[in-house]
Amino acid sequence: MHAAAPALCRQSAVARAWLLSLAVGLALGLGGCASSRVIDSEVRSFSGSVAPATPATYGFDRLPSQSGDARAQAAQERLEALASAALADVGLTQSDSNPQYLAQISATVEQMARTPVVPSWGLSGFWGFHQPSVGFGMNWAMEPPWSRYVVQIVLRDSGSKQVVFESAAQHIGPWSDAANILPAVLRAALRDYPNPAPQGTTVRVEVGPQGLTDRP
Repeated sequence: MHAAAPALCRQSAVARAWLLSLAVGLALGLGGCASSRVIDSEVRSFSGSVAPATPATYGFDRLPSQSGDARAQAAQERLEALASAALADVGLTQSDSNPQYLAQISATVEQMARTPVVPSWGLSGFWGFHQPSVGFGMNWAMEPPWSRYVVQIVLRDSGSKQVVFESAAQHIGPWSDAANILPAVLRAALRDYPNPAPQGTTVRVEVGPQGLTDRP
């Protein structure tokens, strides 16, 4: 048992070094691309019995969970500030005085655990890979988690309260800076407004130093 300890320590050191190099390489790679990124979102949208109009006015309408306490209100205010730019891009102007539509905006951001993978340079162990040998568990390394962004936009007629337009967009990727990614996903959700895309479509938006740019 004591003779095996130095070997195990050396293997653990190699494992730590490999994981550290992976983290550093990923950070450098993401940093180099941070100035310009194309965010692809899967979008599905629907319209009600009355076709949505543009231009039009709207006011924000909050769910109880979005205005229950100061923290929830602050988070919703930040989200609505991001959404107002996407709404303006499709001809919708915010108005607190008799707006034509009521807009409900919701968003979730969560980390997604990814499937463990075997490092490409090979490991010794149960499957007989070549050196160098690394002794950590089942010879698997966890990939860094990705982030999943989901936004939903619902426009209701302020008089009848009937839904005139509904859209949901989702983006999954390595970026965790929600303040930069959420505007792109919100823009994607409204790309086809006022025309719905119930069959689903992929929308690409570039995030760059000059702001957001639609991409084919």
